[in-house]
Amino acid sequence: MAVVGDRVQVPSKRVGQLPREGVVIGVTGGMLRVKWSGGEESSMTPSMGSLIVVGKVKVGVEKGVPAAKAPSKKAAKTSAKKLAKTSGKAGSAKSPAKRSGAHKRGR
Repeated sequence: MAVVGDRVQVPSKRVGQLPREGVVIGVTGGMLRVKWSGGEESSMTPSMGSLIVVGKVKVGVEKGVPAAKAPSKKAAKTSAKKLAKTSGKAGSAKSPAKRSGAHKRGR
């Protein structure tokens, strides 16, 4: 069953027609309130196979709150170095050919 924040899709009834997509904005018992990609809203009680949950909406996107920032490249590099040190493979991020210079000598 879909929950608030799920992206849903209703298959088309005709060949060549695109499926209808929207976001669940409310659930009351078995009834769903869906805001469709075109901007309109409707309530529906889906039957077996009539509704497909295709994903989740990112938290904060619906409310206009910016989503959490991804870690910076510098933070990612620092994390990779820490991981390499703890695993005992200090240069594991580079391939052996690049470390030894064998690719330049043609071996």
